[in-house]
Amino acid sequence: MKKQFFSLLAAVFTTMAFLSGCAREVIPEEVLQVPEFSAIYTSYNLWYDADGDIRSENIQQGTILPFGTQIEFIDANTDRIRFRRVSDGKEFRIKYNINRNMIPVEQFIKRLFVLRDGKDLAMNVRPLILEKIRRGIVEKGMTREEVLLAFGPPPAVRTPSETVDTWLYWTDDGVTCRIVFFGNKVISIIELD
Repeated sequence: MKKQFFSLLAAVFTTMAFLSGCAREVIPEEVLQVPEFSAIYTSYNLWYDADGDIRSENIQQGTILPFGTQIEFIDANTDRIRFRRVSDGKEFRIKYNINRNMIPVEQFIKRLFVLRDGKDLAMNVRPLILEKIRRGIVEKGMTREEVLLAFGPPPAVRTPSETVDTWLYWTDDGVTCRIVFFGNKVISIIELD
């Protein structure tokens, strides 16, 4: 009897350990507190590959999905987010890497998706700068807000706070882009291998 009890107990603990490692479902619309039938948009440029895969640290390789792109969610959990572009139905997948982003997926969703369209997001951006942002270019003289539209927030594992004067991004595996601010303006951009 004791042997059966311990076998059952071991099975329960094994199942609990397995389930605790599984991804938990997340409902992005609830996270964003979206009113029913509201449009949802990307808040910054995202880079995706030919299969529509996007890395959560937003490494700048592939094709740009521009900020202000209207999307609709397919599903999400603590490991990934799936959504489609409304204009053509193309599907995208973000493999969420909490070790590089260092924030819960819910907070990541709140930063990435907004209820404001591209026109509203770029309201105070000068036309010449706006064209560069749409192409994923950051240059001297841009504001922090313009850098956020172009590159998104820097991964927290590289830049723990956006209040610091240097933001670090990956532009490729193993290649770092260091953006240095003085106050609210970019004063230097340095590529590091």
